[in-house]
Amino acid sequence: MSNTFTIGWSRAACLGAVAGALLVTDLAAQQNVQEEIVVTARKREEALMDVPLSVTALTETDLERQGVYAMEDLAQWTPALQFQDVNGAFQNPAIRGLNQTDQTSPQGNVGVFLDGVPLSNRSGLEFGMLDVARIEVVKGPQSALYGRNTFAGAINYVTKPARPGEFDGRIETTFGSDDRLSLSGSFNVPLGERAAVRLFGGTSEFDGTIRNVRDGNFLGGWDKRDAFGATLFFEPTDNTRITLFGLSNKVDNDAPPLALSDAASNNCGSPTMNLSGVPRMTLFCGKHDLVTEVNLSQGGKGLKGDTKLYYGKLEQDFSIGTLTVLASTLDSEYTLAIDTSSNPNAINIPFFIPGLSVQSLIDASTPRGDADTYEIRLDSNDEGRFTWSVGVFGFNSVDIDTLKVFFLPLGDPSGAPVLFFGRDRFVDTEERAVFGSVGYQATDQLTFNLELRHSQVDLELIDFPGEKLDFASTTPRLTVDFQASDDLLIFGSMGQGVKHGNFNTNVGPTSPARTYDEESNWAYELGAKGTFLDGKLIATGAIWYVDWEDVQVQTAVAGSPVSAVQNFGEARSTGIELDATWFATEQLTLRSTLAVLDPQYKNGFVDGEVVAACGEFINTIITQPGCTASVGGKQISRTSDLQFSISGNYDLPQIFGNWDGYARVDYSFESGKFDTGLNFADQGDISLTNLRFGISNEQWDVAIWVDNVFDEKWNRRVTSVPFTAEGAPNSGVVQYRVYPGDLLTSGIDVRFNF
Repeated sequence: MSNTFTIGWSRAACLGAVAGALLVTDLAAQQNVQEEIVVTARKREEALMDVPLSVTALTETDLERQGVYAMEDLAQWTPALQFQDVNGAFQNPAIRGLNQTDQTSPQGNVGVFLDGVPLSNRSGLEFGMLDVARIEVVKGPQSALYGRNTFAGAINYVTKPARPGEFDGRIETTFGSDDRLSLSGSFNVPLGERAAVRLFGGTSEFDGTIRNVRDGNFLGGWDKRDAFGATLFFEPTDNTRITLFGLSNKVDNDAPPLALSDAASNNCGSPTMNLSGVPRMTLFCGKHDLVTEVNLSQGGKGLKGDTKLYYGKLEQDFSIGTLTVLASTLDSEYTLAIDTSSNPNAINIPFFIPGLSVQSLIDASTPRGDADTYEIRLDSNDEGRFTWSVGVFGFNSVDIDTLKVFFLPLGDPSGAPVLFFGRDRFVDTEERAVFGSVGYQATDQLTFNLELRHSQVDLELIDFPGEKLDFASTTPRLTVDFQASDDLLIFGSMGQGVKHGNFNTNVGPTSPARTYDEESNWAYELGAKGTFLDGKLIATGAIWYVDWEDVQVQTAVAGSPVSAVQNFGEARSTGIELDATWFATEQLTLRSTLAVLDPQYKNGFVDGEVVAACGEFINTIITQPGCTASVGGKQISRTSDLQFSISGNYDLPQIFGNWDGYARVDYSFESGKFDTGLNFADQGDISLTNLRFGISNEQWDVAIWVDNVFDEKWNRRVTSVPFTAEGAPNSGVVQYRVYPGDLLTSGIDVRFNF
């Protein structure tokens, strides 16, 4: 919305002025010596400040001190990254406002990788127990380099390598409120001078902070999360390196806490009637309630399952460059059963099918996703003014995307759930791609780099032989960087992102909604990164514009209680992001991030999520529409237009003996998101403050932490759904599932290094 965007820019200007005043107050402070961060954002190792892309990289120390355990935490400290999910399913990272509007699709707008291996299942992407060296968030479309599902950007978890010649390890445990307990460890074991194995593992449990009044238990946590794995590294010659990796990552989550709105609270949209002839409005306008208690069936289950990933990598140095061969296999399997009635009396309310109640459970996980990938790439060495890279990529997967709706027998809470609607989509995907890049250093300061990728994607419905789709795309990106000085890099880029289409098995084979097409964008960016004040200030910033075409959107389907995906128009996103770290003194480090976004639908865009509620659905019973699904000029649903964070870390050297101390405060803010493109209902701002106090020496690190210090209420996600018990989609009545975020938690971390 334009008013919100104007306010956002005003806030940004004020913050910038305050930050600017602070940054010049201590020019006499002694410079800290900072370790250079190396990233692989362009599939080769480079210093972060030399990469002409917008990249946020959080190191192991950053992750520990800021308490980053999940992608939701990562989004708090990464400008222009936002995240929502449902108990680990439908995990939806969004970068620069390119939010995924097809919520149930197995494909994402942001690609998630582990050591460069694509993770294709949108369920179970959390790796809080993994042995991570850093996390890289690369912003803007990465289709030219990373390929599949990097329409808006890429997130890469980089694990710690096995290192020959060094024996070390660590053991860490956490004791916290709400029965939080975790134990993890890693061990690097040298096998002679040229080989090593790294073993890692961990397990954790957490009750959650949202009380379920029906049984007195707490929800939002997990019974168990486990991760166990190993890395084997072998260097048979000076020019040959072999890495083998295996991981098992399991989750056993509690049922997700959610509260459903009463249809009687709908106060806008279109006037209509429910199945019983009671007058209703179809939509809700205003801010959603902030929830601290829920009332859910004990039969609900959270996301349960596991991901197994194995890969092998060969790196061979030649005189002209390095050959890299990466092959992987991934198996994942999950289940989920969410209570979507949130009403203790639901078991006694008759559904329109005789013998059933409106007490429902939904399984919307991706129950199984198997994928095999390979990539063969030859990268030139860095000698001379020309650099180049050529490669081939292959991806084969079989995905089972499920949506099942169950209702319990009327008056029988312990009765077996009855399947009301079920959809299993068995899709076989084969992708082949060739890609390459060429860079030319025109002068000592000016460098051009062109990347190009051609992909061919073939899909087939396994249960419907002969139903096939194929998509071909060629995605370029041109990057120009200018080394204005030893300490300042200015860069610009233009590139294309593409995400292929797929099948809708909610509808029959002859329906025009059976399939949907690919969506694409062109992105333009201008940025700078550098060090200032004699190295005491490190800052990066960028402005961008993204033009988005053929947006894949969920829409109501005639004769079905669930939606399908179709292409509904165009959108765009503009914005600015800043990230600055100031080493004010030898003891005090301050970091601030800011993202001001204006993600907006273009004129003519139709939001398929509200066509029924606005009386623009073929079978609606609405006679006097009170809204329109044409949402041109509105803010893209489930996006924020303002994010910022401020962190301060104060080191206290030698507080006693050989023990050093530190105190840290982290604050993050994210403006509210709208449920739909109508911008009627606001999920509410998120404003969180965390504290951490620790002491450490060469072997020990002990820290006390408090997250959400002020016990703020906030909504993790709000999803609007057709209210089938009120006759939707034909009646147009929408109901809202409100997923609350965690309240105050606290604990102590103890880490032993050896």
